[in-house]
Amino acid sequence: MENSETTPIFLHASAVVLGESGVLIRGASGVGKSSLALALIAAWDAPGAFARLVGDDRVQCRVCNGHAVIGPHRLIAGLAEWRGLGLLPHLHELKAVLRLVVDLETQPAGGGLPRLPERKDFICDFNGLTNVPHLRLPARDTYRSVATIMAFLHKHSTK
Repeated sequence: MENSETTPIFLHASAVVLGESGVLIRGASGVGKSSLALALIAAWDAPGAFARLVGDDRVQCRVCNGHAVIGPHRLIAGLAEWRGLGLLPHLHELKAVLRLVVDLETQPAGGGLPRLPERKDFICDFNGLTNVPHLRLPARDTYRSVATIMAFLHKHSTK
């Protein structure tokens, strides 16, 4: 089997690993990426399942053998932003296979995210890969986003 790996790119994002699923959280500054990442870890870890921070604010991504692999930026690995407290140390993983991309979006005036999205809305192209599982969720709605992500991962779990 050929071992192919792309040059890493760095994204303004947060990332966690929940069980065996790497989750990348994208969005503009101030939409709640860090808060969602930390809430996901707390919610997933509660029943004793494995959950760790991968990276906060800057996430490295590369494609290796047809899979997106995410990791922290080396200068801030193991640090997470707690609004009002600053950067604090956090247990973290150095790598995770990306299984879900989450985009946090502000609600446009007079509309919002679709209530009943179509099947095509659950996939995106990412870093040269196609058909990557994808969710679009409202910004700063941590509780609902945690529930949606957990339900999605349980439904689409590979194990």
